[in-house]
Amino acid sequence: MNHDHDPSPRARAADLQLDACLHELGGLQPDGTLVARILGAVGSEGPPLAVTGQFAHWLVAAALVLGTGVVAAVAWTRADQQRAGAVQPQDPVPPPKPEPKQEPAPAPQPAAKRPFTLIADYSDNRILEVDADGKETLRLDEIFGAWDAEWLDNGNLLITEFSISRVSEVDRTGKVLWTFEDLKNPYDADRLPNGNTLIADTFGHRVLEVDAKGAIVWSFPAGQPAQAKGIVRPFDADRLANGNTLIADVLKDRVMEVDQDGKVVWEVKGMPNAHDADRLPNGNTLVTLRNKASVLEIDKDGKVVWELKGLSSPSDADRLPNGNTLVAENTRVREFDKDGKAVWTKEMTWAVEANRYYR
Repeated sequence: MNHDHDPSPRARAADLQLDACLHELGGLQPDGTLVARILGAVGSEGPPLAVTGQFAHWLVAAALVLGTGVVAAVAWTRADQQRAGAVQPQDPVPPPKPEPKQEPAPAPQPAAKRPFTLIADYSDNRILEVDADGKETLRLDEIFGAWDAEWLDNGNLLITEFSISRVSEVDRTGKVLWTFEDLKNPYDADRLPNGNTLIADTFGHRVLEVDAKGAIVWSFPAGQPAQAKGIVRPFDADRLANGNTLIADVLKDRVMEVDQDGKVVWEVKGMPNAHDADRLPNGNTLVTLRNKASVLEIDKDGKVVWELKGLSSPSDADRLPNGNTLVAENTRVREFDKDGKAVWTKEMTWAVEANRYYR
């Protein structure tokens, strides 16, 4: 409303009061200095302005003419002009937009390990390693009467040479790093977790545990070799997790478990020409019978729960992580599934030991 024809303080005060009414109708609070500005506008012309008499009638008439909708529109127009310079305290602050959720990058998957098979070929005096396609990845010749070969954790090989009665640790080039020769035609050797070596001294009629310096720290039977004759002829010996030793004994056609004191704590007889015996994770025992051309899985009572038949003079069998069974036969190494079907073959001259590794 324009009061240019009446510039008196009362007119300005009336304009300020109208402004306050418009803001209240529009839902906005009047400025905190409104009362002081009204009093200042009235000044000394008389008592403070009150909405009475003719002025009150005018104010009511203005509200009726303009209507609530028009008043609110005017109030919001003025409010928009004020908000153009700054956001008023009563205006809600819009919440920050959430950051797009970043899905974590998938962890890189390790490359699948490839299978390699290490084979002792007795008649050709050699050790071979082949990949899944049968391609040679390692060959060591002049291993005299190679009967056993195993990869060690340090990357070297532990080799048992039947013909020259020796167990040796060699590197990949065949260089001898450690050897033990106080033996008589051994068939098998294993490196133990404590760093010692367990040896099936086959025609020495004993099983030995020797330390890195070559000292004998345990034997079965105990005592001198002459006293052991007639007790055992071990073709294979494995140290079990419980500290006992599993032995394939061809002298008495049996597989037995002996404790640290040499006491037989488990035994299954009727195992003719048992060349190999392995304790499986399920508690059963895998036995290789050369003369019967078979591999048996027997339970703790000696009951046969699984069998491979029709093999060619097998000397060694291992149960693989995939449930298959790897068998070293005279002229080849074969992998069989649970149904006895050959799923992998490597032709050899006379394989007596085969071990599968993954890297």
